[in-house]
Amino acid sequence: MCLILFGIDPDERHRLVVAANRDEQYARPTEQASWWRDAPDVLGGRDLEAGGTWLGITRTGRFAAVTNFREDPPDPLPPGSRGELTKNFLTGRMAPEPYLESVARNGANYRGFNLLVSDGDSTCYYSNREGKVRRLAPGFYGLSNQLLDCDWPKVIRGRKQISKLSGDGFPPSSLFDILFCNGDGKPFSQSFIATERYGTSASTVVKIEADGSAYFEERNFRPMGEADRVHRYAFEVAS
Repeated sequence: MCLILFGIDPDERHRLVVAANRDEQYARPTEQASWWRDAPDVLGGRDLEAGGTWLGITRTGRFAAVTNFREDPPDPLPPGSRGELTKNFLTGRMAPEPYLESVARNGANYRGFNLLVSDGDSTCYYSNREGKVRRLAPGFYGLSNQLLDCDWPKVIRGRKQISKLSGDGFPPSSLFDILFCNGDGKPFSQSFIATERYGTSASTVVKIEADGSAYFEERNFRPMGEADRVHRYAFEVAS
């Protein structure tokens, strides 16, 4: 049950702030965050089964992230890989809104998904379970495995917590603290999941500042939440 908390133009200093958990089977073949060999301007983890990504950023400030939708799998399963939706945006040049409109025309080719894309000028959202492209206004949002800003406790709580960090400049350590919440036992209150086979395999913080400075940090985890490697990158967004 993934989680993406984000702020669009959350203060004068930042254009985009993101804190996200990827929850997955630990055994799924995955490449941890790095600059891609076949697309050197793209930074992010890589799903080695289908070649896409759950979250990534580029040297030009393009950002994309995807979550699946909590539902019973359709029968037959659609042929498309949801990770290619993020990959195609990151490696392409289309603006967010027309890109999501093109995705919407082929939304039935994929299992349920939520897709968030940004190019620094605009940030847009589309779910093939809602069926409309939304251009998002400045503010704070939460996304999990239902529609944007659903009423799940971890989404509501996470939005409130990330909004309170604007006065402190959104320190990465504080953003990770939000992602590591174990909840209170209520359904959908747990942000960080740790079991033997399935759980939070990567936690990621992304910050793009108004002056073009970008920061990306991914922390990886093994079964039962055992800490693995940490990857940190800082660079200037190319204009």
